This record gives sequence, C-alpha cells and structure tokens, in this order.
Amino acid sequence: MRKTKIYTDKNLPFLELRYSFSNLSYKEHFHHDIFSIGAVINGQREYKNKNNKYIISKNDLAIVNPNIIHSCNCKELQNSEYYMLYLNKHWICDVLDFKEFVNVKDELIQNKELFNEFINVCEAIFSNMLYLEKELILIDFITKIYENHSNIKPLKIKNSTKIDNLVKFLEQNVKKDITLEELSKKFDLSKFYIIKLFKKEFGISVYSFFLNLKIELAKKLLKQNYTIVEVALECGFYDQSHFHRNFLKITASTPKEYKDNFVQ
Repeated sequence: MRKTKIYTDKNLPFLELRYSFSNLSYKEHFHHDIFSIGAVINGQREYKNKNNKYIISKNDLAIVNPNIIHSCNCKELQNSEYYMLYLNKHWICDVLDFKEFVNVKDELIQNKELFNEFINVCEAIFSNMLYLEKELILIDFITKIYENHSNIKPLKIKNSTKIDNLVKFLEQNVKKDITLEELSKKFDLSKFYIIKLFKKEFGISVYSFFLNLKIELAKKLLKQNYTIVEVALECGFYDQSHFHRNFLKITASTPKEYKDNFVQ
C-alpha cells in the first residue's frame, strides 16, 4: 500500500521533508535554490546525478546540489521506503556563515553513522519537538556533512556583548516556542553566530539553554501547586508527554516525582 507524508511548517520555512513508501519514480529534473538529501530505509532505488548512476539502499545518502539535473526511480517496480529532505540554500549559507553557497563534493555518501543520524533528523522533524530543537538537530547534521564532504574549514567566533541581550530575551519569552529565525531577526545576527556564541559562552546549545530555562520555570510552578498539565502548557510544551520527557532528561526525575517528593 502506498503511503506518503510531507512536513512543512511556516515556522521552519526553509525546509520540506517527504516520507514515502511507494514505487513512484521521479524523472530527470532540478531544484533551483534547493539542496536535497535522500535516504532509502528499505528497498533500493536508482539514483542518477548528471551522468552518474547509482543504486542506493540502506546506509547510503544521495546528495543533490542546487540546479543539478537528477532522477530517482524505483527498481523493478518494487516499493521502497525513503526520506527526502529539501533545504533552501540560503538557509544553509546563513547557518554555516557562507557568503555564497558551497556545493557538497560527493553525490553519494556511504556512511552508516551519517545515515542513522539523518534518519534521526527526519524523525525529529516529524515529531512534536520544539522548533528550536528541530532546527539545531538539523544544523548539527548539515555541519557534519560539510565538515566531511566539502572543502570548508571550521570558523571561529569572537566574544560579544550581545549574549546578555539574547539571554534576557529568552528569559522573557520562556513560555513560547522560539525559533532560531526569530532570534536572528530580533538581534540582527546570523544563525551561525548565535549557535557558536552560546556554545562558546555556556558550553551548550541555545536550545539546551532555552530548555533549561523552561524546566526551571516548571519547577517553580510545581512548587506553587500547579497541575502537571497546567505546567506543561505554561512552559510552552506541546503536551504532557513532551514535558515529561524533557523534565526527566534535565532533572533525572519525572514531574510527578518532583511534585510528590520535593514540593513541600
């Protein structure tokens, strides 16, 4: 039975993710301004990039740079299960601090670790994670692709007094689901700069910092005898299970355990 899911979100406008279990084929075409990555979970597909042909299966990543003629067809009309991720090249330039887009040099990457990480990225995008977490997981993956399969060199970041303003803004908006794009526009800083700045100043990602703020607020509300459902909503989590998972990750106790054992 054929099945297709497509993820798009106005808060993450730079990406489109497709999951498919089908035997559909895609004839030769190109994507202007779009960088794409494909991975087959089960089965095989015939991937053509310009004049090069490949059979792709599990543990392979198909890489398609912008404006490259390519096709991806089912093999012998057999169903295959795969993900296809489409990213705006201008977003990549922003998060990696490129003045202009840099092509990935490999059309096919055969690496089990990167393949598994890509599948995790796709599952995260389809999940109910916070927007900031989704984007940072994606950025970590894209950074690894470029570090290992292009000619770019790691860039260094300088200290900035703007970190105090960033922190204050996150503290004031801890109940919201903030995106990296909002931070970038608000403070006129590139996404790359913000990511590196938090890593340099605090040793953790901007998402981890924001999540810690949410959990600290949650602890305060639990002490004020809010219900767990009320706390989850007040702190900007999608639902109780999302809150439960993240609270446990940070505090090593569930919200109920904290409420029962620590709240007097």
